Amino acid sequence: MSKEWSTTTRYFVFALVLAGFIWFITAAQALIGAIAISALLAYLLNPIVTLVNERARVARSLVVFFVYLLSLGAIITVTIIFIPAIPEQTASFLADMQELMTQTQADYLAEPITILNTEIHLDGLLPEADLSELVSSFIRADIIVELLQTSTTNLGWIAVVLVATYYLLQDWGKLRDWLFSWAPEPFESDFRRLYDEIKLVWNRYFRGQLRLSIIVGLLTGAGSLIVGLPGAILFGVFSAIFDVLLSVGPAIIMAIAMIVALLAGSNTLDISNPLFALVILAVFLGIQGLENIWLRPRIMSSSVRIHPAIIFIAIVGSLSLAGILTALIIVPVLGSIAVISRYTYFKLFKMDPWADNTQMASKIIDTTNEKKTAESTTTPAAKSTD
Repeated sequence: MSKEWSTTTRYFVFALVLAGFIWFITAAQALIGAIAISALLAYLLNPIVTLVNERARVARSLVVFFVYLLSLGAIITVTIIFIPAIPEQTASFLADMQELMTQTQADYLAEPITILNTEIHLDGLLPEADLSELVSSFIRADIIVELLQTSTTNLGWIAVVLVATYYLLQDWGKLRDWLFSWAPEPFESDFRRLYDEIKLVWNRYFRGQLRLSIIVGLLTGAGSLIVGLPGAILFGVFSAIFDVLLSVGPAIIMAIAMIVALLAGSNTLDISNPLFALVILAVFLGIQGLENIWLRPRIMSSSVRIHPAIIFIAIVGSLSLAGILTALIIVPVLGSIAVISRYTYFKLFKMDPWADNTQMASKIIDTTNEKKTAESTTTPAAKSTD
């Protein structure tokens, strides 16, 4: 029989394992980020794979292959469609911006402004140089090499994410059971219930994010339609889609909307294009302020059952300290930590962590039995009356 470790040995080994785990997290942040994205994608696609597997009764490996192939094909198709149009659209945009700057300088900045008997000439505020020359000045060899290195690195990580997602989808159930097998036998049931509780937190988070995206899309589309932004409905749809990227996605949509406002103007308001661009900026900033300060904390609070103030501080802090990837998952991570903390607290004080669930289940059973008893007693009376 193998000799048991002493208490000192167990604590020492636990300290070594904990130190190694912390070192690994610190040294492999990029790898952990890629694995986190892969796990998130696999988690989102797993219900689709499971549904097709159960309904069509096709082997899971084939379902995963076809879902993965369709997703990859969609990405490649979008890339093939949009990337060849980038040079042409960039040249067109630069020409439009050059024409807009010339028109603005001729219409608004040609005449000096008089303030306290002092004339202020504004015609030199906008550069007279061609925008194409201005852009070409930034296209240098060192910048091109740096961009190529960054693009190559990003493509490598994208490949890692795609391959890891495929394998996670392929063996999601086996991986889950393998993780459960590491739990000591007396605690395996607790680990499975913890998994179910954490899974419920993530499901609620995604449902809350879906509600939030729909609300933001409706507000953006309605606001853009009222002020007369061309393509208002389309901006509402893209605002709903890109809302999951927190501040980055809405900023991209807002920048595109301002460019459209500068070039096309308003369909309903009789104002100049630059002033209309400022109106669009105010509308989009107002919607983002309403979402980030009020809607997101409230909706996520009701979804994952965490106080709105904690959610607001966690998202802002994650964006400023750890980046958008951490901010994307900080809310369900906090909810998962709350579930694990509650379980640990009850175990430390030798209480049943599932007492509330057991009491609720017993109440539901008692209520159901009372209804059945009431129905059985009232049915004969009704029959005799008939």
